[in-house]
Amino acid sequence: MKEIQPIKDLIETHFNALSKKQQKVANFVLNNPTFVGTHSAAEVGNKAETSETTVIRFCYTLGLEGYAELQKKITLYVFDQNTVSTLGNYFSAKKKLFNDQHLIEKAMEKDIAKIDRIAKQMDKELFYKATHQLHEAKNIYIIGAGASQFPAQWLHFTLNILRPNVSIIHTETPELIRTMQEIDEDDVVIAISLHRYFKEPIHIAEALHKRAITVLAITDSKLAPIQEHCSHAFVLEQTEKSTIDLMPSLISFLNLVVTGMMTFDPDYYDKQRVNYDDFNKTFISDKWS
Repeated sequence: MKEIQPIKDLIETHFNALSKKQQKVANFVLNNPTFVGTHSAAEVGNKAETSETTVIRFCYTLGLEGYAELQKKITLYVFDQNTVSTLGNYFSAKKKLFNDQHLIEKAMEKDIAKIDRIAKQMDKELFYKATHQLHEAKNIYIIGAGASQFPAQWLHFTLNILRPNVSIIHTETPELIRTMQEIDEDDVVIAISLHRYFKEPIHIAEALHKRAITVLAITDSKLAPIQEHCSHAFVLEQTEKSTIDLMPSLISFLNLVVTGMMTFDPDYYDKQRVNYDDFNKTFISDKWS
């Protein structure tokens, strides 16, 4: 809560001096911090049933330099709030098992139950369509920031063993613009966007989706911002608000996605694996000889 309190106090201090339209913006900002952190002033104005100009004036009335500063404060709040929530929930859930004689069984049974719940909720038609698109894709690009980087890296490593032309989109490199220009309708982009919802992957997905590029989103909430900017979305919902606790289920799901892709041509993927292993062994042998 430490980052939102100053901005919350700032809004409350100036609230009576705000116009009625600016008060609508104020209420929207406090009730929808994640949306504000990942969307433009024009989009916030639209959602608050005002205008972009009103949003900007609202920022100036608060003594901010502009909308970018408001976004920064709100984004830091969401970051802190979710980090505390994630770590707190993770620790609380695990604390119950600290003195349990059946720690191993119960801890792993919880992960198994989460995986089972995701499997039962799976849209089989959507799964078939998405994995077939991955099989047919000329290139596969993967996006993930923050906590989403780790599953993105796992998926990149695994897919790269089985097929060519798999890349991670790095959001803070000079190559980003070139990569965005190269992606076309024959490619598939996988966007992993978990709790905290970093804005860069969402903006990239939005830009690509507008160009009719196939964007496959993997997220943890039906309200996640990425939902608006994708062709298909797999939502891996869980009862606990902990991104850390989602990881075993997420990796299991990604493993399933890879398996689903391979079912369309098992012989091809087996040959790719053998070629990768042969080259890898030769490379290592030459390196140390």
